[in-house]
Amino acid sequence: MLMNWPERVWIYSPLRVMFQRREIAKFLKLGLPEQTGTALEIGCGLGRGARLIHQRMGFKEVFAFDLETILVKRSMSRLKSSLKQNIHFLASDAQFLPFPDQRFDAVFNFGIIHHVLDWRLCVSEIFRVMKPRAIFYFEEIYPPLYANWLLKRMLRHPTENRFYEVDFLGVLEKFGFHLLSGVKTGSKFGVIGAAIKPS
Repeated sequence: MLMNWPERVWIYSPLRVMFQRREIAKFLKLGLPEQTGTALEIGCGLGRGARLIHQRMGFKEVFAFDLETILVKRSMSRLKSSLKQNIHFLASDAQFLPFPDQRFDAVFNFGIIHHVLDWRLCVSEIFRVMKPRAIFYFEEIYPPLYANWLLKRMLRHPTENRFYEVDFLGVLEKFGFHLLSGVKTGSKFGVIGAAIKPS
């Protein structure tokens, strides 16, 4: 689902980058082995997350996409020439990933899946493009945070097929993901953590 103007303000805000830095710091605290392969970011916005994945997480190559072509173009125009062989931007839909099976060593979701109309299909596509033993890093929010009495009139989100913790984590388990220790559950507002695709 395309964003509206208040969400665009958030995407352009330096606060967005600050939150992504904090999320990556939490991912690093999971104590996983250093990653050096190929990663995918869904919903890249202006591409700052992709740069952080490359620079802070150590992935040699990062593919990042967004549904909005204008954001992809801006991401490409802001990318330093020294990073163009490592980071690749494209326009795509999270429900139909244009990648072959078992392509990536990791997939990153910085609060994008709750925007997707068929979020279960999105999770199945993420699982499909991950290699065995690949890691799915996720930060996701639930309706009490984005659909409360104040924000539901400001933000544009799907009004049907919303998910809460039991739904989101249940679907990860259904598709075969194994949650890693360190996933913080029990919040009514959201979750951050990682899951592994079994071999």
